[in-house]
Amino acid sequence: MPKVSIVLPTYNVEKYFRKCIESVINQTLEDIEIIPVDDGSPDNCGIIMDEYAKIDKRVKPIHKPNGGYGSAVNVGIENATGDYIAILETDDFAHPRAYELLYKKALENDSDFVKCFFYHYNSYNRIKTSKCNYNFSIINSMPNGNFNVREYPKIMMYHASVWAALYKSSFLKGIKFIEKEYYQDFPFYIEALCKAQKISVIKKPLIYYRLEPNQGSSTTSTDRKLLNMPINCMKAKEILKKYNLYDELKEYFYYHASLPNLDFYRRIDLRYKKEYLKQFRELFMEIKNDNDFNFIYFDNGQIRFINKLLSNNFLLYKEYYKVFKGFFYNKYYIKQYLIIKILGFIKITIKNNNYKFDMMIDKINNLQYFNKKLIKKINKIGKKYE
Repeated sequence: MPKVSIVLPTYNVEKYFRKCIESVINQTLEDIEIIPVDDGSPDNCGIIMDEYAKIDKRVKPIHKPNGGYGSAVNVGIENATGDYIAILETDDFAHPRAYELLYKKALENDSDFVKCFFYHYNSYNRIKTSKCNYNFSIINSMPNGNFNVREYPKIMMYHASVWAALYKSSFLKGIKFIEKEYYQDFPFYIEALCKAQKISVIKKPLIYYRLEPNQGSSTTSTDRKLLNMPINCMKAKEILKKYNLYDELKEYFYYHASLPNLDFYRRIDLRYKKEYLKQFRELFMEIKNDNDFNFIYFDNGQIRFINKLLSNNFLLYKEYYKVFKGFFYNKYYIKQYLIIKILGFIKITIKNNNYKFDMMIDKINNLQYFNKKLIKKINKIGKKYE
């Protein structure tokens, strides 16, 4: 029986997959089982994992029809035989000592699960590893030994990052990812927090979380699938209630839920914004008349937004639409916008190997109201600085 099973849910990440699987194969902890799950990937990921399986007997590929991220992870966990289980997304990769350190910490504390921190990573940066993830006040105050969510409720405010953790196999029984949906990690994270009696943390970044232009991940998506976020936050809230922790932890829960939802609302295509606001409002309606809810960790901007939302003030949507439409249909402002952005990014482009410029081009390409000729002009200017 291996010490650790590492599940690699795999779909359409051929560009990054070799780096990911090699980071696992080359771990300093050698007694591991590697389970790449080919979720009906349309590219060569299935072939690549079979290739590595011939080289390394620890690699045990699973090929299945496409069922989504949650389905791939669940199948991987069901087939895992290790004492502990990790999940690693296959556009990311792990530090060489990641699973050695996580396993050592888990044994030392007999933890139900161990979390670590992670780097934001993009291959355009010369340094390769940008700043570590956010929530530094939460990080600095985390206990060094075991704790549970009642003893340290701020853990619920931390990034879910279910892929930056190691779970005891017996603990994972009964916890599953929601299948055939997007953004299922939050309900999984909440259930793990509620169920665990022994949580521990390694205060080091051990996973490289990839954030790149044109990556095609959830960090750059603008389409309808973003509407799954408030829906899955509602499911996470029901999990809190199932464990009788809602009243005790609601301040922490809603703070966490507000962050991705505010980001997704800002990012989603204009045609879906009104629908997103309705889902967002439904998620927060329970605190509208709750005199015990004090917005302890929210900043003033978040509080104003949510209060307007709860008062059914959909002028938020109308104002956004008016500004957006007026700005992007006015040729003068388009011209000024492009001049300011392009000139401002030339200096940064030279310093950062085009990363910032590529990010700008990627965002502009996602704006449906820019006509094709204008996009071609922008891309043509961008090529001069490549």
